[in-house]
This record gives sequence, structure tokens and C-alpha cells, in this order.
Amino acid sequence: LKFAAPVLTLILGKLAAFGFMTHVAAALPAETALAAHQIVLSLFFFLSPCLEVISQTAQAFLPLYYAGRDAAKTDQNKQDWNHASNALASKLLNLGIVIGMFASTAAASVPLFFSNFLTNDATIQHAVKPLALPLALAGLLTAPVAVSEGVLLARRELTYLASVYVSSTLLFPMALMRLKKAGGPVSNVWYGFAAFQLFRAICFTGKLWGPNLWKKIFNSKTEKD
Repeated sequence: LKFAAPVLTLILGKLAAFGFMTHVAAALPAETALAAHQIVLSLFFFLSPCLEVISQTAQAFLPLYYAGRDAAKTDQNKQDWNHASNALASKLLNLGIVIGMFASTAAASVPLFFSNFLTNDATIQHAVKPLALPLALAGLLTAPVAVSEGVLLARRELTYLASVYVSSTLLFPMALMRLKKAGGPVSNVWYGFAAFQLFRAICFTGKLWGPNLWKKIFNSKTEKD
């Protein structure tokens, strides 16, 4: 239960985000808004497994490093295990960003250049083109989110993960409801989702790599002084 409850929070948070996005898209006055949203949502679901597999890789291999660190009998051995785990996590993050760039570019090119493959309706083809950029941004930002999420799960940082998901899941629908009242274009729904992913990416990567980054900055300043 200690592990299942936070993970369930993650799953429900994702489902709630996509559910609210679809609800708002359906409520917008444009007749093609929901159809365009559904096409782009399907493309996002298509690229997501490319990044989720890296998250699963982190969950599969990093616990071995943490177990080795906990079993180490000297401080030096613990530091070695920590350095090794951090190096692997950094490699996975870099790999995720590279894959995210290719996957998001490929997904965004479909509504931009090949929308006729998805629908014969010219109005929907036109409506889906403005969603290409926010789809690319959301897909790219999903890379650090997915990788960091996998690392945090491997480290059993479950309370932190759940708190970020709860806070972001509460804030995102509030922003979407304002968009619904304004009757804005459906592209704003996806720009909102990109901002949602950016918030989580900052929280997750900051938790993992922020302290070391600040140490490097602080040490470089002290050396100059």
C-alpha cells in the first residue's frame, strides 16, 4: 500500500489531465475543436511509449545501484555507488531528450504536413495544423518528465511524486476552466498541457539534479573569490 497509493495517484493524475482536456475541447464553440483535439491526443499517446520505456529502464536497473549503496560498508563505497547511479540517471535523461526530440518532431509533422492521412475533412485538416507546435512542445517536455519519474520511483521518492501530481492536477483544470469560459482556440488546451508538463519537468529534474547543480555553481563562485 505504501508504494501502490502514490503510484495510483500518478495514474489518476494523468487520467484527470487528459479527461479535463477533452472536456474543455468538447465545450469550445469551434465545431472542429474536439475532432482536432482527439487526433492530436492519439498522436501523443503514440509517441509516449517511446519515452515510457526509458522510465521503465530506470525503474528496472537503478534499484540495483541503491541496494549496493545501502549494503556498502564504507563511505567511499557508498559514494561510488551514488556516482554510478547518478551517471546512469544522467545518461537516461540525455537519451530521453534525444528520443523525445525525434518522436515529438515525427508526431508534430503529421498534423502539419500529413493531416490528409488522418481525415478527409478539409476543415479538420486545417484545424489540426495549429496544434502541431504545442504537440511537439508537450512531447519534448514529456521526456524529462518520464525519465525523472522513473528515477524517482526507483529511489522510492513516492511522497514527493504524489505531491507534485496532486498540485499540478489541481492547478491544470483550473486553468482549463478559464480557457473554457473564454472560448479560446483548442490550441490553447495543448499549450496549457505543455505548461503542465513543463511544471512537472522542473519539479522532477530539480529534485534529482538541482542540488548538485547548485553545489557546482556555489563552488565555482567560491573558487573565483
